[in-house]
This record gives sequence, C-alpha cells and structure tokens, in this order.
Amino acid sequence: MNVAATVLDVLGLRHGDDPPGLAGLEPRLRDGARNVVVILADGLGWGQLQRLRSQGALPFIASLMDGAFDAQVIEATTVFPSTTTAAITTMNTARTPQEHGNIAYFTWLEEFGAVAQMLRWGPGVQRRGSFFDDPRNDPRAHVKVPSIHARARERGARTYVVEPEIFRSEAMTRMHAAEAEFRGYLLPSTMSVRLAELVEARPWGAVPGYVYAYWAGVDTAAHWHGPGSREEAAEAAGLDLALSRSFSKSGRGDTLVLLTADHGHARVDPARLIDLEADVELRALLRNPLAGEPRCVFLHTDHPAEVKRHLDQRYPGALAIFDRDELVEAGMFGRGDPALVRKRVGEVCAFVRADGGATIVRVDGQTVLHRGSHGGMSAEEMRIPVIAWRL
Repeated sequence: MNVAATVLDVLGLRHGDDPPGLAGLEPRLRDGARNVVVILADGLGWGQLQRLRSQGALPFIASLMDGAFDAQVIEATTVFPSTTTAAITTMNTARTPQEHGNIAYFTWLEEFGAVAQMLRWGPGVQRRGSFFDDPRNDPRAHVKVPSIHARARERGARTYVVEPEIFRSEAMTRMHAAEAEFRGYLLPSTMSVRLAELVEARPWGAVPGYVYAYWAGVDTAAHWHGPGSREEAAEAAGLDLALSRSFSKSGRGDTLVLLTADHGHARVDPARLIDLEADVELRALLRNPLAGEPRCVFLHTDHPAEVKRHLDQRYPGALAIFDRDELVEAGMFGRGDPALVRKRVGEVCAFVRADGGATIVRVDGQTVLHRGSHGGMSAEEMRIPVIAWRL
C-alpha cells in the first residue's frame, strides 16, 4: 500500500485520504523525481533475498544493496493476507484488501455463488475459465475502488504495465489496470527488453510517467521446489540479469526506481498437508465451501463454536484459530468499511502453524503439493524488501 502511495506522491496525484508513502524513504530519492518505475518480483521475500544474496545468485541486486546507484534498502511488511491477489490489487489501487475486496487466491463470491480463483475471477475448482468469459458480465461492474492508473490518466500522466502477454486479458488486468498501456512479453528474459524500451524512449514525453513491471518466476519456483531451492536460485538469477540489462545505463536522475515483492514464502512439507477439503464432518458445519489460502483458511459457517471445537480436536496444535471479527477489529485486512470482508471472509479463520499447509480446494480434482506457500502471518511470508534508487 505504501509503495503505491509513494507512486502517487511522486506523480503529484496523492490525495489527503490516501495512505502515507513509504516510511523512511530518503528525501534525496523522492524529491525532484517526476517518474516512477516499480519492479515487483512475485514471491521474493526479505529472508529469501538475503539468502540468495549471500549465495552470490544476485550480483546486480547485491550491488544495489551495497550502495550502487546510491540505493536505499528498506525492510517492509506486505498486506494481509500475504498473497499475490491482495498485494497486486493494492499495488494497482493504493487501497487495502478490506477496501478493494480481492482478499485471497480462493475467495467466496456471493455474487457468483462460488469460490473463485481471484486472479482470473473464475471457478476455483477449475484451472481455466473466468466469469467474465460471459460478455454479460462486465468486470468493471465488480471493481470496488478506482485504480491509480485511472487517476494518473485523469491528471494527464501516463502509465504502463509490463507483464506476461497471457495477462493482457486476465480479469485482474481488465479490472485494475485497464487505463494503463499494456506492454506484454512472451519470455521472462524479455521483460528487460520492454523495460529498457520504456526507460530509454520515455514515450510519456513531458508529462509524468509510471511503469509497473512484474516477474512471476521466483514465486513459481518457490511454490514447486521450495524457498531455498536451487531452482529458486536459478530463477532469481534470471531476474537479476534482466534487471542489470534494464538499468545498465545511467538515466537523467529524474526517475525513482523501486524493486519490491508482494510476499515471501514459508517452507511447507507436502507430507504434512492437512486435508480440510476431505474432512466430511467439517464440511457439514460450513455454509459455503472452504476458501482463503493454504496457510490462512476461511471457514464460512453458522456454527463458529462447533467449527472451532472440531478443528481443535481433530487437528490438535496444528492450527491457530481466530474469529473473523477479531482480525477485522485488529485492522489485519486494512482500513475502511468491513462489510465486504464480512461477506468474503468466513466467520472463522485458521492459520496453519510451522511448516504445514492445508488442502482447501481440489483444482480439477487434484491436490496441489507445494513446497513453498504463503498467505499467513509468519515473518517469512510477511516481510518483503523495497530497494530504491534514482535513474
């Protein structure tokens, strides 16, 4: 949220009711900047970054952390739940999950009567398809807050989204970045080409410009092979090389660059998955199917006391269990009217402890056996880097 607010601040678009910008960002990096470039490395948490740096996998990023380009390194906290759906929507809107409603990867949507996979807004039990494939469903009708791209366009600034080409028609792009100019790339290595084209050509001209670039691979590697795996290191090295190519030349000094992440990863033992989806007794106590994240489960129920008792007895010591309203009152989902949270988050929330995860949805009938996961409140999931420099 504070990264997005910093973008608004630099572009001269921040309103009084917007959240504050990044605490601790040095004025020398912000003052006088007219443009912003944000690179979001999905899944590259603070702990992972430090480990990869110590292994020598990130020479360019390490040089920034050691003072190249007079960069500043900030250890920050992501939004809750610590997941891509929530964090990227916040990045595109400068609003918290409680306000924008894209709360978790799997979320119960009352308007469609189903648990949705929220990146594509489609049935969670299927790998493909979106509710918006039906032309009668306009994605704009489901947007709860305006995007920072819309605000920029209204004020004469120009914004650009650099993402995999397959995201061009995804629900999240259509809902929260429709006003930006989309610059797609087919191969991860060519993200650097798109970034360099924009940074060098500056097609926004004399007006302020904002470029948002997204790298997915670290997250994918950490999910399937685990944080700390050689596969994760190999993918992170590819990101590092792409960044070195994008920013190898000196700029005009009027652009603030921010490298950050949406969340980190907790290591998960696939052999210790709790199969809540197959728990017939539990499902009988629920009003809607399970939703949320493998590390943060939402349970919609008219019998919260019975659900909590069942979880405690069936899975002793494995889950930390909270009432939804406890989390809302603590401000965990953010600020603003909690009405949407109360519809989309179950009355009971269960966090999986230690290196465990939960099976909550079978996608095309299959159980996903990840070795890295997120969505919960551990430091590994919540702590993220922000590296800032001027170009």
